[in-house]
Amino acid sequence: MRESALEFSDLWYYKPDGFDELSGVWPVRIGHNIAKPNYGNGPRQTPYCNMHFIREGKVQLFYGEQQVVLGEGDIFCKFPNTVYTYQIVPSEQTLRMAWITFDGQQARQILTMVGFAEDKPYLRNIDKDIEIELQQIFQWCKGNSRKQLMTMYSLMFRIFSKLLPDKDIELQQTPNDWVSKSLDFIHAYYSDKITVEDVAKYVRLHRTYLSKIFKKQVGMPPSHYLIKMRLDRGKQLLLESPLSVTEIALSVGYPDIYSFTRAFTRCFGVSPNSIRKQSGVEPR
Repeated sequence: MRESALEFSDLWYYKPDGFDELSGVWPVRIGHNIAKPNYGNGPRQTPYCNMHFIREGKVQLFYGEQQVVLGEGDIFCKFPNTVYTYQIVPSEQTLRMAWITFDGQQARQILTMVGFAEDKPYLRNIDKDIEIELQQIFQWCKGNSRKQLMTMYSLMFRIFSKLLPDKDIELQQTPNDWVSKSLDFIHAYYSDKITVEDVAKYVRLHRTYLSKIFKKQVGMPPSHYLIKMRLDRGKQLLLESPLSVTEIALSVGYPDIYSFTRAFTRCFGVSPNSIRKQSGVEPR
Protein backbone atom coordinates (compact mmCIF):
# COMPACT_ATOMS: atom_id res chain seq x y z
CA MET A 1 0.00 0.00 0.00
CA ARG A 2 1.43 3.37 -0.97
CA GLU A 3 0.33 6.83 0.19
CA SER A 4 -0.19 10.02 -1.82
CA ALA A 5 -1.82 13.36 -1.03
CA LEU A 6 -5.16 11.92 -2.17
CA GLU A 7 -5.21 8.26 -1.17
CA PHE A 8 -3.68 5.09 0.15
CA SER A 9 -3.48 2.71 -2.82
CA ASP A 10 -2.21 -0.72 -3.80
CA LEU A 11 -1.57 -1.18 -7.53
CA TRP A 12 -0.49 -4.06 -9.75
CA TYR A 13 0.61 -3.41 -13.33
CA TYR A 14 0.80 -6.06 -16.02
CA LYS A 15 2.50 -5.96 -19.42
CA PRO A 16 0.95 -8.67 -21.63
CA ASP A 17 3.21 -10.97 -23.60
CA GLY A 18 2.50 -12.59 -26.95
CA PHE A 19 0.51 -15.39 -25.32
CA ASP A 20 -1.82 -12.95 -23.55
CA GLU A 21 -2.41 -10.97 -26.74
CA LEU A 22 -3.74 -14.09 -28.47
CA SER A 23 -6.76 -13.84 -26.17
CA GLY A 24 -9.63 -11.40 -26.52
CA VAL A 25 -8.98 -9.51 -23.30
CA TRP A 26 -6.13 -9.17 -20.81
CA PRO A 27 -5.53 -7.21 -17.59
CA VAL A 28 -3.51 -4.00 -17.58
CA ARG A 29 -3.84 -2.77 -14.00
CA ILE A 30 -5.59 -4.01 -10.85
CA GLY A 31 -5.78 -2.07 -7.60
CA HIS A 32 -7.71 -0.80 -4.61
CA ASN A 33 -7.57 2.33 -2.51
CA ILE A 34 -8.68 4.18 0.60
CA ALA A 35 -9.47 7.77 -0.36
CA LYS A 36 -8.61 10.88 1.63
CA PRO A 37 -11.15 13.71 2.09
CA ASN A 38 -9.93 15.69 -0.94
CA TYR A 39 -9.85 12.69 -3.28
CA GLY A 40 -10.61 13.26 -6.97
CA ASN A 41 -9.52 12.11 -10.41
CA GLY A 42 -9.72 13.83 -13.79
CA PRO A 43 -10.82 15.14 -16.09
CA ARG A 44 -8.80 12.54 -17.99
CA GLN A 45 -9.04 9.62 -20.37
CA THR A 46 -7.14 6.37 -20.82
CA PRO A 47 -6.74 4.04 -23.81
CA TYR A 48 -8.14 1.09 -21.81
CA CYS A 49 -11.43 -0.22 -20.45
CA ASN A 50 -11.84 0.15 -16.70
CA MET A 51 -14.29 -0.90 -13.99
CA HIS A 52 -14.37 0.78 -10.56
CA PHE A 53 -16.09 -1.09 -7.70
CA ILE A 54 -17.30 1.09 -4.83
CA ARG A 55 -16.77 -0.92 -1.65
CA GLU A 56 -17.63 1.81 0.87
CA GLY A 57 -18.54 5.50 0.79
CA LYS A 58 -19.80 7.61 -2.08
CA VAL A 59 -18.35 9.03 -5.30
CA GLN A 60 -19.64 11.55 -7.82
CA LEU A 61 -19.01 10.62 -11.46
CA PHE A 62 -19.03 13.21 -14.26
CA TYR A 63 -19.40 11.91 -17.83
CA GLY A 64 -20.23 14.06 -20.83
CA GLU A 65 -22.75 16.65 -19.65
CA GLN A 66 -24.13 14.36 -16.96
CA GLN A 67 -23.27 13.33 -13.43
CA VAL A 68 -24.38 10.74 -10.90
CA VAL A 69 -23.68 9.94 -7.24
CA LEU A 70 -22.83 6.29 -6.61
CA GLY A 71 -22.41 4.37 -3.37
CA GLU A 72 -21.49 1.04 -1.85
CA GLY A 73 -22.32 -1.87 -4.15
CA ASP A 74 -22.29 0.25 -7.32
CA ILE A 75 -19.80 0.11 -10.21
CA PHE A 76 -18.84 2.68 -12.78
CA CYS A 77 -16.79 2.09 -15.90
CA LYS A 78 -14.56 4.15 -18.14
CA PHE A 79 -14.68 3.47 -21.86
CA PRO A 80 -11.36 3.97 -23.66
CA ASN A 81 -10.46 7.41 -24.99
CA THR A 82 -13.43 9.06 -23.24
CA VAL A 83 -13.01 11.83 -20.67
CA TYR A 84 -14.29 11.20 -17.13
CA THR A 85 -14.02 12.96 -13.79
CA TYR A 86 -14.90 11.55 -10.40
CA GLN A 87 -14.53 12.80 -6.83
CA ILE A 88 -15.37 11.85 -3.30
CA VAL A 89 -18.77 12.75 -1.84
CA PRO A 90 -18.49 13.45 1.91
CA SER A 91 -20.28 10.78 3.93
CA GLU A 92 -19.99 8.89 7.19
CA GLN A 93 -18.00 6.16 5.48
CA THR A 94 -14.51 6.53 4.03
CA LEU A 95 -14.45 6.02 0.26
CA ARG A 96 -12.91 2.64 -0.61
CA MET A 97 -12.78 1.42 -4.20
CA ALA A 98 -11.25 -1.37 -6.28
CA TRP A 99 -10.64 -1.36 -10.01
CA ILE A 100 -9.75 -3.62 -12.90
CA THR A 101 -8.29 -2.10 -16.05
CA PHE A 102 -8.16 -4.32 -19.14
CA ASP A 103 -7.51 -4.22 -22.86
CA GLY A 104 -8.01 -6.39 -25.95
CA GLN A 105 -10.31 -6.78 -28.93
CA GLN A 106 -13.17 -7.97 -26.72
CA ALA A 107 -12.66 -5.44 -23.92
CA ARG A 108 -15.20 -2.85 -25.05
CA GLN A 109 -17.68 -5.58 -25.98
CA ILE A 110 -17.43 -7.03 -22.46
CA LEU A 111 -18.36 -3.65 -20.96
CA THR A 112 -21.41 -3.55 -23.21
CA MET A 113 -22.38 -7.17 -22.52
CA VAL A 114 -22.47 -6.69 -18.77
CA GLY A 115 -24.71 -3.65 -19.10
CA PHE A 116 -22.58 -0.51 -19.34
CA ALA A 117 -23.22 2.13 -22.01
CA GLU A 118 -21.39 5.34 -22.81
CA ASP A 119 -24.53 7.33 -21.91
CA LYS A 120 -24.95 5.31 -18.68
CA PRO A 121 -21.53 4.05 -17.56
CA TYR A 122 -22.59 2.64 -14.20
CA LEU A 123 -24.47 -0.26 -12.58
CA ARG A 124 -26.17 -0.23 -9.20
CA ASN A 125 -26.48 -2.87 -6.48
CA ILE A 126 -24.15 -5.46 -7.93
CA ASP A 127 -23.83 -9.04 -6.70
CA LYS A 128 -22.28 -8.88 -3.23
CA ASP A 129 -20.36 -12.10 -3.93
CA ILE A 130 -18.13 -10.11 -6.31
CA GLU A 131 -16.30 -8.87 -3.22
CA ILE A 132 -15.03 -12.43 -2.71
CA GLU A 133 -13.57 -12.51 -6.23
CA LEU A 134 -12.04 -9.07 -5.70
CA GLN A 135 -10.30 -10.21 -2.52
CA GLN A 136 -8.93 -13.28 -4.30
CA ILE A 137 -7.82 -11.43 -7.42
CA PHE A 138 -5.73 -9.04 -5.29
CA GLN A 139 -3.91 -12.06 -3.86
CA TRP A 140 -3.27 -13.85 -7.15
CA CYS A 141 -2.45 -10.87 -9.38
CA LYS A 142 0.87 -10.19 -7.66
CA GLY A 143 2.48 -13.44 -8.73
CA ASN A 144 4.40 -13.96 -11.94
CA SER A 145 4.04 -17.70 -12.47
CA ARG A 146 1.80 -18.88 -15.29
CA LYS A 147 -0.43 -20.67 -12.78
CA GLN A 148 -0.92 -17.48 -10.77
CA LEU A 149 -1.67 -15.50 -13.92
CA MET A 150 -4.17 -18.10 -15.15
CA THR A 151 -5.92 -18.07 -11.78
CA MET A 152 -6.09 -14.28 -11.91
CA TYR A 153 -7.56 -14.48 -15.44
CA SER A 154 -10.22 -16.94 -14.27
CA LEU A 155 -11.19 -14.66 -11.38
CA MET A 156 -11.46 -11.69 -13.74
CA PHE A 157 -13.84 -13.65 -15.98
CA ARG A 158 -15.85 -14.83 -12.98
CA ILE A 159 -16.42 -11.17 -12.15
CA PHE A 160 -17.54 -10.50 -15.74
CA SER A 161 -19.87 -13.50 -15.49
CA LYS A 162 -21.49 -12.29 -12.26
CA LEU A 163 -22.20 -8.93 -13.88
CA LEU A 164 -24.05 -10.45 -16.85
CA PRO A 165 -27.81 -9.85 -16.61
CA ASP A 166 -30.00 -12.79 -15.61
CA LYS A 167 -32.41 -12.19 -18.48
CA ASP A 168 -31.98 -14.44 -21.49
CA ILE A 169 -30.34 -12.16 -24.03
CA GLU A 170 -31.63 -14.40 -26.82
CA LEU A 171 -35.08 -12.83 -26.30
CA GLN A 172 -33.70 -9.54 -27.60
CA GLN A 173 -32.40 -11.05 -30.83
CA THR A 174 -33.94 -10.69 -34.27
CA PRO A 175 -34.56 -13.30 -37.01
CA ASN A 176 -31.36 -12.05 -38.67
CA ASP A 177 -29.43 -12.88 -35.50
CA TRP A 178 -30.95 -16.36 -35.24
CA VAL A 179 -30.23 -17.20 -38.88
CA SER A 180 -26.68 -15.87 -38.58
CA LYS A 181 -26.08 -18.00 -35.47
CA SER A 182 -27.58 -21.02 -37.25
CA LEU A 183 -25.21 -20.58 -40.19
CA ASP A 184 -22.24 -20.21 -37.85
CA PHE A 185 -23.23 -23.41 -36.07
CA ILE A 186 -23.68 -25.37 -39.30
CA HIS A 187 -20.36 -24.16 -40.71
CA ALA A 188 -18.57 -25.15 -37.52
CA TYR A 189 -20.18 -28.55 -36.88
CA TYR A 190 -21.53 -29.93 -40.17
CA SER A 191 -18.97 -32.76 -39.99
CA ASP A 192 -20.23 -33.90 -36.56
CA LYS A 193 -23.46 -35.49 -37.83
CA ILE A 194 -25.58 -32.65 -36.47
CA THR A 195 -29.27 -32.39 -37.34
CA VAL A 196 -31.64 -29.47 -37.76
CA GLU A 197 -32.91 -30.27 -34.26
CA ASP A 198 -29.39 -29.59 -32.97
CA VAL A 199 -29.31 -26.25 -34.81
CA ALA A 200 -32.72 -25.26 -33.43
CA LYS A 201 -31.66 -26.24 -29.92
CA TYR A 202 -28.50 -24.16 -30.26
CA VAL A 203 -30.39 -20.98 -31.20
CA ARG A 204 -33.25 -21.84 -28.78
CA LEU A 205 -36.03 -21.82 -31.32
CA HIS A 206 -38.68 -24.34 -32.34
CA ARG A 207 -37.51 -26.28 -35.40
CA THR A 208 -40.54 -25.27 -37.47
CA TYR A 209 -40.07 -21.56 -36.81
CA LEU A 210 -36.34 -21.76 -37.46
CA SER A 211 -36.96 -23.51 -40.79
CA LYS A 212 -39.43 -20.81 -41.79
CA ILE A 213 -37.16 -17.81 -41.11
CA PHE A 214 -34.08 -19.66 -42.40
CA LYS A 215 -35.73 -20.46 -45.74
CA LYS A 216 -36.95 -16.88 -46.08
CA GLN A 217 -33.43 -15.46 -45.67
CA VAL A 218 -31.21 -18.16 -47.15
CA GLY A 219 -33.51 -19.48 -49.88
CA MET A 220 -33.65 -23.07 -48.64
CA PRO A 221 -34.53 -24.90 -45.41
CA PRO A 222 -31.72 -25.58 -42.95
CA SER A 223 -31.93 -29.31 -43.73
CA HIS A 224 -31.15 -28.65 -47.40
CA TYR A 225 -28.42 -26.17 -46.51
CA LEU A 226 -26.78 -28.72 -44.21
CA ILE A 227 -26.79 -31.34 -46.97
CA LYS A 228 -25.43 -28.84 -49.49
CA MET A 229 -22.68 -27.82 -47.06
CA ARG A 230 -21.60 -31.43 -46.58
CA LEU A 231 -21.70 -32.34 -50.27
CA ASP A 232 -19.90 -29.19 -51.41
CA ARG A 233 -17.17 -29.88 -48.89
CA GLY A 234 -17.07 -33.52 -49.97
CA LYS A 235 -16.65 -32.50 -53.61
CA GLN A 236 -13.85 -30.11 -52.67
CA LEU A 237 -12.02 -32.89 -50.82
CA LEU A 238 -12.45 -35.26 -53.76
CA LEU A 239 -10.87 -32.70 -56.06
CA GLU A 240 -8.07 -31.53 -53.79
CA SER A 241 -7.19 -34.14 -51.16
CA PRO A 242 -5.77 -37.70 -51.26
CA LEU A 243 -8.38 -38.94 -48.77
CA SER A 244 -10.31 -42.04 -49.79
CA VAL A 245 -14.02 -41.74 -50.57
CA THR A 246 -14.83 -43.49 -47.29
CA GLU A 247 -12.64 -41.06 -45.33
CA ILE A 248 -14.28 -38.13 -47.07
CA ALA A 249 -17.78 -39.46 -46.36
CA LEU A 250 -17.03 -39.76 -42.65
CA SER A 251 -15.23 -36.40 -42.61
CA VAL A 252 -18.27 -34.48 -43.87
CA GLY A 253 -20.81 -36.04 -41.51
CA TYR A 254 -22.13 -39.09 -43.36
CA PRO A 255 -22.27 -42.40 -41.47
CA ASP A 256 -20.87 -44.47 -44.35
CA ILE A 257 -19.75 -44.39 -47.98
CA TYR A 258 -23.09 -45.69 -49.27
CA SER A 259 -25.29 -42.88 -47.94
CA PHE A 260 -22.68 -40.33 -49.05
CA THR A 261 -22.52 -41.80 -52.58
CA ARG A 262 -26.32 -41.80 -52.95
CA ALA A 263 -26.66 -38.19 -51.79
CA PHE A 264 -23.67 -37.04 -53.84
CA THR A 265 -24.88 -38.68 -57.08
CA ARG A 266 -28.39 -37.28 -56.58
CA CYS A 267 -26.96 -33.76 -56.11
CA PHE A 268 -24.26 -33.62 -58.78
CA GLY A 269 -25.43 -36.23 -61.29
CA VAL A 270 -22.14 -38.15 -61.06
CA SER A 271 -20.64 -40.44 -58.43
CA PRO A 272 -17.84 -39.49 -56.04
CA ASN A 273 -15.56 -41.96 -57.84
CA SER A 274 -16.20 -40.18 -61.14
CA ILE A 275 -15.24 -36.83 -59.62
CA ARG A 276 -12.14 -38.39 -58.12
CA LYS A 277 -11.05 -39.77 -61.50
CA GLN A 278 -11.60 -36.39 -63.16
CA SER A 279 -9.47 -34.67 -60.52
CA GLY A 280 -6.36 -36.68 -61.21
CA VAL A 281 -5.66 -36.88 -57.46
CA GLU A 282 -4.31 -40.24 -56.41
CA PRO A 283 -5.90 -41.54 -53.19
CA ARG A 284 -3.36 -42.56 -50.61
